[in-house]
Amino acid sequence: MTQGAEVLVSDREDQMSGEPDGGVGMHHDGLVEAMNAGVVAVNATGRITAWNPRARELLGYTREEVLGRPIQRLLHRAGEEDPPVERECRLLRTLRTGVPDHGDGDRFTDRDGRPVRLSWSSAPIFADDPAAAAAEPEPGAVAGAVIVLQDAAERFRIEQERQDQMAQVQRANARLALVAEITTVLSSTLNEDEVLRRLVRLVVPALGDWAEVDLLVPDGRIERAAATHRELSPADIAALEGPLPPLPRTPHGPLARVLHGGTTLVVGGDAARPYPDEPLTAAQHELFQIMDARSAIITPLAARGETYGALTIGHSRPGRGYGPDDRLVVEDIARRTGLLLANARLFAAQRDTAEAMQRSLLTPLPRPGDLELRARYVPAARVGWVGGDWYDAFTLAGGATGLVIGDIVGHDLHAASRMAQVRNMLRALALDPDASPSTVLERLDAVMDAVSDAELATAVFARVHKAGGDWHLRWCNAGHPPPLLITQDGGTTFLDEHGMLLGSPGLADGRPEGACDLPPLSTLLLYTDGLIETRGTDLTDSLTGLRRRSAHLARLPVDELCDRLIERMEPNGEDDVAVLALRVPA
Repeated sequence: MTQGAEVLVSDREDQMSGEPDGGVGMHHDGLVEAMNAGVVAVNATGRITAWNPRARELLGYTREEVLGRPIQRLLHRAGEEDPPVERECRLLRTLRTGVPDHGDGDRFTDRDGRPVRLSWSSAPIFADDPAAAAAEPEPGAVAGAVIVLQDAAERFRIEQERQDQMAQVQRANARLALVAEITTVLSSTLNEDEVLRRLVRLVVPALGDWAEVDLLVPDGRIERAAATHRELSPADIAALEGPLPPLPRTPHGPLARVLHGGTTLVVGGDAARPYPDEPLTAAQHELFQIMDARSAIITPLAARGETYGALTIGHSRPGRGYGPDDRLVVEDIARRTGLLLANARLFAAQRDTAEAMQRSLLTPLPRPGDLELRARYVPAARVGWVGGDWYDAFTLAGGATGLVIGDIVGHDLHAASRMAQVRNMLRALALDPDASPSTVLERLDAVMDAVSDAELATAVFARVHKAGGDWHLRWCNAGHPPPLLITQDGGTTFLDEHGMLLGSPGLADGRPEGACDLPPLSTLLLYTDGLIETRGTDLTDSLTGLRRRSAHLARLPVDELCDRLIERMEPNGEDDVAVLALRVPA
């Protein structure tokens, strides 16, 4: 120890014992001793000259063990194998610069080698300071420094807890937002395949590196309906989808247990090991290998007491797994998806029932000699929005052919039953060989109130007959979109004569009736308003579009003409579409 250091040490010992000797802090000995902060003083060479009781509590060294020793050998940061040299010691920077310094939450090592988290501040002591008089340095030079130490462990622990709580809240909010987004996106469709494909795309990468859905098909099969992986290509994913082995009677593997009505399982990557009598688990094991599964969660897609399939989400990266919070989120998503699958299947069943009923009411077309008749019916997209539109064709006395296209007000099964009533009445009235089309519709007006509860309807009734080698048309229109005559060379003409809707008895002058010749290879097109109610256009533009598209398709076979016309017109799906086409022979 140098002579100067000995003097400072002697001075501080005197001060700590209460002797007034003009050393560092001689007027504040009691305050320093009582401070709830460690106070350390060093001389100009970095050797300790003061060490209060709180410093001993924080670092474990007694005053006798530290006085006169270099501070960097006692107070160095945790993790440093060797104490830093003096010029690299952050605590001694004040001695070199004469500028106060500080640190917050630095990790140091105590006497027993345990880490201690401290906040500290250092202030220089200059030679002209009375506290440094005993050291006798040059005036204005840094004679030493005072370092104040405070325990930061509790504050940082509280801060860390607060950050952890905030992170938990943020994760919870993110999960709630994810569940809400998934619910919104999935609820926008009732197509089962689209629901499942959207589901796996939404949960990756938010909840895992890969996901897949195994679906119990109503006929008893199991099918991997959708899959995705954050790194696999669409072609690789497509190869994973498709039929799977059947569900075993006694399940062993995790997927089989969940599909058998089990609860959510959290498994490791080796959980789906092959069982000799369970091909389904072997298929899952193969998938886990392709996905490089490290951990996975498998949860049932169930609703109303029925299991529709299973959702599997997994991690491919090590160190990631699924805890209780993750399980709650995945189960919530699975429950919502299960309800959507239940609704989708109910929707499909109702749609199929309604469509089957509607089609059963549409009679087969006759084969009237050389005339070629074709019809198309496209049900509305909404369940129950069927039944109002119909077409009909039948043979009349004398070899003529009757054609009908109509639309009953309403879009439900009641409209379908009213349509059947009106159709049958019109057929019966049209059998009178002496009744013109306008007379038939006039008589239909008179009996609708008595025989049917249909309030209003539109219809076109037409007779096609051959005379002198030519084909002729007579028609009457009761408030329906006008028929379109398409010639072989692409000419188009709307047959515009029309009158009041059906269900309007007591018309003074009846409805106007039209007549025209049908050129060879021409096509007469009857249709309902569902065909011309196209997206984003008004009725006039839609009729213009119908003429233009029909002209381009005039030379196609009548079957293809009907299909292409419906495709190009892009009906909005809010209404049924019925089309009846007649092609005149050459």
